[in-house]
Amino acid sequence: MKTYYIKTFWCEMNHADSEKVNMILLQSWFKKVWNYKDADLIILNTCSVRQKWEDRVFWLLHEVEKINKIRLKEWKKEILTWLTWCMVRKTWLNKKHILWELNKKKAQNITYLENESWIFNFDDNLFSRLPNLDFTLRIEEIKYLNFILTHLYKERIWSDDKFDDYLKQVQLRENKYSATVIIQKWCDNFCTFCIVPYTRWREVSRSIEEIIEEIKELAKNWTKEITLVGQNVNSFWKQKNLKLWDEEKSKWNDWVWKSPFRELLEEINKIPWIDRVRFTSSNPHDMTQDILDAHFDLDNTCNYLHLALQSWNDRMLKKMNRKHSYKDFKDMVLYLREKDPFFTISTDIIVWYSSETESDFLDTINAIKELEIDFVYIARYSVRLWTIASKAFPDDVSDEIKADRWHRLNEVLEENVKKRSKKMIWRIEKILVSWVKDWYLFWRTRNFKEVFFDIVSWIKEWDIVDVEITEIDNWVLKGKILEQKK
Repeated sequence: MKTYYIKTFWCEMNHADSEKVNMILLQSWFKKVWNYKDADLIILNTCSVRQKWEDRVFWLLHEVEKINKIRLKEWKKEILTWLTWCMVRKTWLNKKHILWELNKKKAQNITYLENESWIFNFDDNLFSRLPNLDFTLRIEEIKYLNFILTHLYKERIWSDDKFDDYLKQVQLRENKYSATVIIQKWCDNFCTFCIVPYTRWREVSRSIEEIIEEIKELAKNWTKEITLVGQNVNSFWKQKNLKLWDEEKSKWNDWVWKSPFRELLEEINKIPWIDRVRFTSSNPHDMTQDILDAHFDLDNTCNYLHLALQSWNDRMLKKMNRKHSYKDFKDMVLYLREKDPFFTISTDIIVWYSSETESDFLDTINAIKELEIDFVYIARYSVRLWTIASKAFPDDVSDEIKADRWHRLNEVLEENVKKRSKKMIWRIEKILVSWVKDWYLFWRTRNFKEVFFDIVSWIKEWDIVDVEITEIDNWVLKGKILEQKK
């Protein structure tokens, strides 16, 4: 039985896609291993949003190259390596695996395959930088995986042809009680710093009927928690003509129809057994009031929202081609917190973008403090090839300043975490038991706070138990179970 190792970098979407790869390889009689040194096939599900993720990919592949030199001497067999996702523009094989006369076409930028013969191309500079790389594959062309493996192993690798459509490919979920469901892929926003539209292409949404069928099937298999994922889930089926806040009238818009994403949330709310629903990632300029209200109107939509701010400063937001202002973001947060003071908000911040001054940075610091943001994914800006910023804006903030601002913002975040966590002490929260970690049971509150508590013999995975929060332990909470055995 052939073995494989898969490493996933960064986002929830990538993790969901790795689950699709897991299912395909399991059906093809591969066995998953947890150490890349033990694998026959290594899959790196890559991310180009930040330079550090690319650097880690190159480091790991260079390590594999060293191992292969030893394996060739001892076993006459190399580890095959495969890159997918953000770093990959085209699907093809390294020229060392094919005949030169098969090099029929050269593709530029993102190119989708017309048929299997198009795989036999190799003008991607990834192969010149990584001669040991065996093939690249865009995740939406996953139907060609077994064809490629059959060619490389020179033996028939079985595949299930009914899953030719990437979005319909079933995931092999590692936690059957908590599942991610892809509802939309790619992005049309073209933020000046972001490489996603250039690596993943234009935005596409699945049908509501197809999503609901998948979630119903999950519910039959005991899943209680769903996370809906996409690059920009609240633009599901292009509700971009809606605007949340009327600047001139300084009031919420009147809604005459329901946004498509709200319709999806309402349909999920009708499915028995599903206890909690979250979604990520959300863009403020696409957010509508009916989606905000869904957190309170619907039984299973949780009181947590990831809403990407990127910067407090409106000049910087305009330069980033973000279509919201800080006031837009603030109004949404205050609206949610007014309805529920314990509502959790997480966000993304770039605090060292081109031309950002110390004053601009302090604006962002003040915003995180003012709104008591619960968690921030902090990015050290790095230039991404092909983006608008790479052509128009200099990377004029030094690495030293970037490091300093990262640490300063992280210190503010730690203060926020302690302040927000203290408010949770002595509250009784319902926890969905999903994992055992470090000899504790743990998972999250409905507002997305991680809670650890002692193992109790009568508690099973997927139980929902009452836990009293008793203490703060750095970034997480600890508690004690109140529910008694029946």
